[in-house]
Amino acid sequence: MNFVLVYVIFPGNGRRNLLPGQFALIIMKSTAEIRRHIARTTALLRMLCEREGITSIYGFAVKYDALAAPVHLTRYHGKNGWQALFKGVRPLSAARLRALSAVEAWSDATTLYENGPENLWRAMWGPPDQLRLVIADELNECRSFDQVVAEFEGELLLAHEYRAPLTLVHLAKAIALYRLQYEILGLSDAGVSGGVAQCLCNEVLQAEMERLGVRQMVNEELAKFHRTGANYEFTSLTVAARWEAVAARLDWVS
Repeated sequence: MNFVLVYVIFPGNGRRNLLPGQFALIIMKSTAEIRRHIARTTALLRMLCEREGITSIYGFAVKYDALAAPVHLTRYHGKNGWQALFKGVRPLSAARLRALSAVEAWSDATTLYENGPENLWRAMWGPPDQLRLVIADELNECRSFDQVVAEFEGELLLAHEYRAPLTLVHLAKAIALYRLQYEILGLSDAGVSGGVAQCLCNEVLQAEMERLGVRQMVNEELAKFHRTGANYEFTSLTVAARWEAVAARLDWVS
């Protein structure tokens, strides 16, 4: 694992207990983790912009200052304070994320940052014990985990049949099921991995990820999943073969 070491020289600053010219050694996260934090940042800021109907970095800076002013939060120097974050150059600092979350209208910013749009980050990068949260409704409705898998795959295959658009909700659930099958149960299921592939081939879903600025990163991350030891690649079964495999497990298929 590669780590990035950064030397930061501070002026005299009582809060950091450093004299002028002294430096602090900051050990940042691995390059892969930094990339993930940048994706979290980009998606979060774009989600907040969509919520407010904002179409530019300048518009976001103005809106932030207007919303933050009532609670006297630290300002971030207009557009220049946000450009690197919007453009994916660096991730949000913990302090700035707290500042965003302190704005009443954006009180869910930290949750969105951690879990992602429609729980996508939780499905992709969350610890195994959080994967069940992504499919909590399905687990409550179905008799068994196997039925959850079958019902979800049937839903995706029907979407393919009727050319219905897929969303980030579908992708997050497909990834969570894939990880639960492989990481928790130690099973390889071509149908589940085929569901991930189907999501990634959906133009509407790809456009949704592009709008959030994370399309390339998500596609590259998911391309690595089947290289971790699973016996099946995402594209290993045709739609017809997947229907044949799952039909017997579905009550509503005659």
